[in-house]
This record gives sequence, C-alpha cells and structure tokens, in this order.
Amino acid sequence: MHRAFVCLTAEHTAWAIPLAALVCWFSCRTALHLLEQARVEHGARALGWLVGAAFSAGAGIWSTHFIAMLGYDPGMGISYDPAVTLASLLLSVASALLAFALLWRSRGPLRCAAAGAILGLGIAAMHFTGMRGVRVEGSFVWDPILAGVAVATGLALTCGALLALPRRPEGGRLAPAGILLALGIVALHVVAMAALRVVPDPQAGPVVDSLPHAGLAAGIAVVTLAVLACGTLALAADRLRQVNRVLSAQAAAFVASEERMRALTDTLPQMVWVFPPDGYTVYTNRRFQALFGSGVSSRQQRFATHHPDGRDAIAAAWQVAEAEARTFETEARLKDLSGDYRWYKIVMVPVVHGGTVVEWIGTALDIDDMVLAHEALRESEERLALALDAGSDGLCDYDLRTGDAWISDRWWQLLGYAPGEMIADTRTWQSLLHPDDRGAVVALLKRHLAGEIPVFECEHRLQRKDGGWGWFLTRAKVVSRDASGQALRIVGTHGDIGVRKEAEGRIAHMAAHDALTDLPNRTLFRERLGQRLAEIAEGGGSCAVLCLDLDCFKEVNDALGHLTGDALLRAVAARLGAGLEAGDTAARLGGDEFAVLVASVDGPGGAMARAQALIREIGRPVAVGDQSVEVGASIGIAVAPPHGTDEETILRRADLALYKAKAEGRNTARAFEPAMDAALAERRLLEGDLRHALARDELMLHYQPQVRSACGRLVGFEALVRWRHPTRGLVPPCAFIPLAEETGLIVPLGEWVLRAACREAAGWAHPLKIAVNLSPRQFQQADLPERVRTILAETGLPPDRLEIEITETVIINDMARALSVLRRLKALGLRIAMDDFGTGYSSLATLQAFPFDKIKIDRSFVSQLEQRPSAAVIVRAVLGLGRSLGIGVVAEGVETDGQMRFLAEEGCEEMQGYLFGKPQPVDQLAGLIARDAAWMRDAGENRMMAAGI
Repeated sequence: MHRAFVCLTAEHTAWAIPLAALVCWFSCRTALHLLEQARVEHGARALGWLVGAAFSAGAGIWSTHFIAMLGYDPGMGISYDPAVTLASLLLSVASALLAFALLWRSRGPLRCAAAGAILGLGIAAMHFTGMRGVRVEGSFVWDPILAGVAVATGLALTCGALLALPRRPEGGRLAPAGILLALGIVALHVVAMAALRVVPDPQAGPVVDSLPHAGLAAGIAVVTLAVLACGTLALAADRLRQVNRVLSAQAAAFVASEERMRALTDTLPQMVWVFPPDGYTVYTNRRFQALFGSGVSSRQQRFATHHPDGRDAIAAAWQVAEAEARTFETEARLKDLSGDYRWYKIVMVPVVHGGTVVEWIGTALDIDDMVLAHEALRESEERLALALDAGSDGLCDYDLRTGDAWISDRWWQLLGYAPGEMIADTRTWQSLLHPDDRGAVVALLKRHLAGEIPVFECEHRLQRKDGGWGWFLTRAKVVSRDASGQALRIVGTHGDIGVRKEAEGRIAHMAAHDALTDLPNRTLFRERLGQRLAEIAEGGGSCAVLCLDLDCFKEVNDALGHLTGDALLRAVAARLGAGLEAGDTAARLGGDEFAVLVASVDGPGGAMARAQALIREIGRPVAVGDQSVEVGASIGIAVAPPHGTDEETILRRADLALYKAKAEGRNTARAFEPAMDAALAERRLLEGDLRHALARDELMLHYQPQVRSACGRLVGFEALVRWRHPTRGLVPPCAFIPLAEETGLIVPLGEWVLRAACREAAGWAHPLKIAVNLSPRQFQQADLPERVRTILAETGLPPDRLEIEITETVIINDMARALSVLRRLKALGLRIAMDDFGTGYSSLATLQAFPFDKIKIDRSFVSQLEQRPSAAVIVRAVLGLGRSLGIGVVAEGVETDGQMRFLAEEGCEEMQGYLFGKPQPVDQLAGLIARDAAWMRDAGENRMMAAGI
C-alpha cells in the first residue's frame, strides 16, 4: 500500500489521476446507458447501440490509462509505440464488446459474473499491452504480488459492477454499476503502476518512430470527444425513451381507464345511460341494452316502458327536475322484454359545464325483489308479533350504548310482573339475578360481548315478583358491533326451565340413590368416601367404613315374600339413617348389603363401638303389617388411614372383615386384620389352582356305599369329588366346593363328576346305582337335561341306574324354572332325590310341588338320634311322611350300631355312612362290588331251586 501511495503522489502529477478517473466515470456511465438502449431496441439498431456501448467502455478504459500515463514521470524520458498503443485500444474495445454481448438479452448471476471476468481481464490486458508500448531509456521491472493484486481488484470491482446492473430493461438505476466499474478501472491502473519499477539503462539509445506526448494527447482528445459524442447520443436516446415511456403509459392508462369504466358499468346491477338534453342516448351499458336494445333510444321510447299507472306523474316530476337542473329520483315499474313489470330505483344526475347542462347520467336499479321482500317482511313482522304474544319464551332487545331495552310482555309475565311495571333496561335484569349466580352470568356475558364466545347461553335464577326464585334459560347474541368490534346491540330469549330443573334434580337424585330405600347408592358412597380420604390426606383425621350384611334376610324374603323383604330393607335403611352423625353417610350397595361411612372416629375402637350399636339397633324386631320380623347384621370394619388410604383398599378390607364376621357366626362385627389379606391371597391362589385342576387331571372320585336296611345288601354308591393337589395333597371338599360355587367353576366341575361317575359305573360287574349331586348353578343351564342325556349316551350307563341329588335351594331360587328342568330330567328315566331334607323352610311345599323318588334325611338329625329325643321324633316323622307319600327315604351319616338299629326298626329303606364304609376310590371297592355280585348270584340260584327250576 505504501508503494501505491508513493506512485500516486511522487510519480504522477496532481491532475493526472483525477482527470483520468473523471473521464473513466463518464465513459462507463455512457457505455451502460448505451447498453440499456440496446436492450430495448431490435435488429440492426440494437446492434449499433451495442457497438457504441462497447466503444464507449473500451475508449474510456484506454483514455483512463493514457491520461494517467501523461502525468506519469518515472524520472527519465518517455515515448510511445504507435502500433502497440493502437492495439491496446482495440483490445479494450473488443473485450468490452464481448462482455456486453453476454449481457445484451439476459442478465442472470452467472452471466453477469462471466461478463465481469471478461471485462476485468480485458482491462488488465489493455493495461499491460499499453505498458509494452511505452518506451523509456531503461527497462520495466514488475512486482508479481502487486500485479496480481491489481488484476484481482479490477476483476472483483468489475464483476460487482455488472452484478449491480438491473435485471430487466428500465428495471433500476445505473449509477452504482457505473461507479463500481470506474473504481475497478482506476484501481487496477494505480495498483498495477505501483507494481512497476523503472531500471535506467545508460546504454539504451533514443526510441525511433515513437509517438510523442503531444501526439498521444491529441489521440486521447479525439477518443474522448468520440466518447462525449456517444454520451450525448445516449442522453438524447434516454430522454426520448423516457418521453415515449410517459406517452405510452398515458395512452395505456387512458385505454385502461375507459375499459375499466365500461367494464364497471357493464357489471353494475343497475342500468346506466348517458344522454344530452335532446334525449337520445350516447352511451348505454349492457343491462340497459338488454331492456331497450343496443341501438340509440329516445326519451319517448324510454317513457313508453313505464307502467301506465305512474307514467304521467313521473313525466311531470321529470320536467320539473329538468327545468331546475337538479337530480331526479323516483321508483317506477318498467316493462321488461317478457312483458312483465318490475320495480326500479331511477336516478338521473345532470352534468353541468359553464352553468349549462351538457348531458344527463341515468341509472336504474332493479329493486323488485327488495319491494317484494319488504312486503314479505311486513307480513312476517305481523305474524311474528302474533307468535310472540302466543309463545312461551320472553324476548329482549338491548341497546348497549344507551342501556335502553325492549322487552316483550311474555318476559315480564314469566316473572309475575305486569308489562311496563319495571324499567326496561339492562340494570333491571342484573338486579333480578340470584346473588350466587350473578358473578358467573355477568362474566359469561362479558366474554360474549368481547367476542370470545359466539353465543351467550346461561342457566340462572331470577327473582319473581312474589320473592321466590325461578330457573330461567337465557340465550342471546350480539347483532351489531362498531368498526372497533365494540358490541352495540344484543337480542335474546328468556325461557322458564323450572320444570326441567326439578326433573333433572330428581333424575340426579335417582342416579345417586337407591330407588327402594332412598339411601345413597354405591357410586355416591364411593364418591363421598374419596372426598373424605382426600380431606384426611390433606388435613389429617380418621374415618371408618362399615360394610354391613343382613343375616337370614334371604330366608325371610323366601318365606314371607318380596314385599315383606322390601319393607324390611326400608326399615333397616331408616334405622341406619337415624344413627348418623354430621358428615356420615349410609348407603345401600345392593340386595341386603349396606355400608356406613363414619366421617370421624377415634381409632378402630370407636368404629367397633359404632358397629355394635348398629347391630343392636338392626336386631330389634321390625313390624311388617300384622307380623314381627327379626334379622341380624354382620359388619366388617376398615379404618383409614391405618387400614388404607384409597377407597378401593378401604372397601376391599372392610368387605374382608365382613366375610370374617359372617364366617364366625354372624350377628357380629369384626375389624380388618392383616391376616385377612393373607387369607384372601391364599383363597385367590386356591381359586387359580382349581381353575387348572380339570386340565391337569387332579380331580378324582371317591364312592360311599349305600346299603339296604333289611338285608345289608349294597344297593349303590354316592359319587363324591376329591382334589389331589400337587403340593397341598388331598384337599377336602369343604375347602374347594364353596369356592367353586362362588366362582362358577362348579358348573364344569359338576359336569366332570357326572361324566366320570357314569363312565365308572357303566363298567361295574354288578348293575348298582350311582348317585351324583348337582349344584344350583348347574340348574341355571337351560340345556341341563340335554347335557345329561349326552353323558348317558357317551358312557352307556342305563338311565335307571343314575340318581340325581339336589338341595331344596335349587327349587326355592326359581321354582318354575327348576320344576321344568326336573320334569325333563325325570322324563329321561333317571331318579331324583332331595338331599339335606328338613334343613330348609319349605321342604313340605317342595315335596308337594314335585314327585321326588327319594328324600335323604340330613346327617345333622341322624347324628343326634342317641342324644336328643327331638331328633328321633323328626326322623320318625320324616320316615312316616315318606311312607305316606310313597317316597323312599335314605338316612345319611349313620356311624353307630344304635343309629342303624333305630332306623331299621322305624322302617328306613336305605342308609349310608361311615358305619358301612368311608368314601374310597373305586379300586378299593372292587371286592365289595364282587361280593355283592356273588351274593346276588347265590340268591338267584336259591330262588330257582325253591321254584323247582
């Protein structure tokens, strides 16, 4: 940079570089203007402008270099080679022509960059070629680094200049591009000259045939004048182009304006016509031509289309308006091309020039639909007024700017007021709102007024004239807003929904309360329990849940009927409700199951005291009609938080405690203990194992003998199921049969027992009978008889060898269904026995309903024959009943000789019990069956010998 500074200040005269830069800028600006003119021209004219632009640019580059050289003083004599100097000029013009040719029609970024590179290299080539034509008494030495910087600077600025050119003709300003191009040329010269150093050579002689400074200056002047001429030409062309552009724009604007005006009038919904005072039209739009035709029309022709009823009045009014030169407006009926008359809004405006009307502009808008709509609206408003008087809802219309309102008579009547009795404004409505509803209603209304919600719809209470509160539904909507969106007017309806609210209240109460007792149901109870547990978690405290189940309720319901059972449940519910304290809840969970939430207790002891009090209260006799009924209650207790902190856990553990209470004798209360959870887990584990017992072939049958009392002969066996668990060993029936009944597994289990017993009995050597118990769950299957028939067919067992034993519960649960199934079973040929006779409430009624083949005296009576006389009386009565009805009797649980002798003396036909044999697998009974078969053969031979056969 120091070398360049020295070159500028020490080796060049002060006027050289500024003058060269000025000539360069002028030449570049001229060349770019000529290039723009070439872009808008075509053919040879465009080529001429392009050549002029290239010459201006090349000459400017050459002049810049040699003007600066005229001021260059290396400290020795200097001259120029004419041929080389001229060649540098031609090289400069050629490079400019090539670069501008690339930018003639298209100016993409790549083209501009390529043209900039060509022009930049041309400037560099011109400079170094020109320097080769310089003759000095010595030699030139170049600094390659500065020379490279000079070329790079020139290239960068030249490319930037051409990239700054506008992309489209007349698309932008040329000044930035001209300045950048001039800077590139000057910078290249200055830096390149800084890279040059002259080394004197004393032996060098004077240059021959050289061009002196004066000759070079004359040449530069000629070239500069040529460039000036080109600039003048470019300026004139640019001015002419601007004038042409303005004239073209004005002409196009005039044509476009006329076209817009015609298009506008043709698309207007009204007819438009223009006519001078003589009345003949000079301009008509399309709608006018559709009615009057496309030709010129006269005033008389136009008046002829008016309806006769208004023609004279309109003509008179027009004459007055024409004489006064004022706008004429009227509504008239005009006849269209189909001959029908339609209503039009006619407006004629005078065009005044110099105080005289030069023409009239007329318009006619078809308002026939509007006239008809106005008439229909009038009729509709009349009908609406009648409908409002007869409707059930009140209407209101509020002006939000003034606060005034129009309120229908019905609106006031719904509140008990006479129309007009109170001031009709927004403040009146707000003053009638219930205090509890006012905040929410006003907030919702503000949201609607602000445009946050499309419709205001709200249920609220308003005060009636009598002071009471009524429920109303208000629907309203803003129908007018100003430019800023501020609500101006709102209209709405006002309906009485008191009846619906009462119905909804009843429905909500029914959804959350038991229909029979009106106590909260399970859903509401769980909701209140959850709320109380949340309060305890947040603020501390304790509560208890008492799960309650009535003892012996089913027996009362079966014996005395459902009406009595319902009355008993209502009485129990009343007693539960009477014992509640503040915050407590009593609920009916279903059937005879109840629950009590004690909101606050003093630990498990306090909960137990409440439970004992409930047991005593429920245990008091209940008067139902003319009889007194007594039931007990079993209660399970769970206390929160000791026994759990969530409702599911508390209810489950209270239920476990209830199960424990019922198992320990009923009419008692038990609190939850951790061992109960373990027992439940054990029960669930046992249930899961039982579900897989059939698939794993873990079940087996044991058979208990049944003998005839008179001779002690074996008559059959009762099939009893046993479960050999892989880890528990032999599980007793009392441990898994009740579980199977509860879970429903008794159905597949019972079917397996029936099939296995029939298959085993079919293979015995002696045709003994086989007795099988059926559970109440199996009797719920509508196809039970068909299943039994299928099993008999599969196993090949004759039906008369199968005896089905049922308990009285089967018939009591659904007598009609059970009797139907029993009759269909009996029709198969098998026998039906009633098991556990005497333990139910209606055994005699059951015997009367169905002809059983046998009844079995329950073991609880047989086991007490030798200890309790009453047991002997009951057994003797049952035996007598069987003889009277012709039904065989079997005694269960015979374990002593005394019991056997008593039963035999009283005429009991069959017995079974440990005295004759415990239940055993069939392989251990093979000998017993064989002995009975041999006895039968001997008895048969003896009978044959006695008969002489």
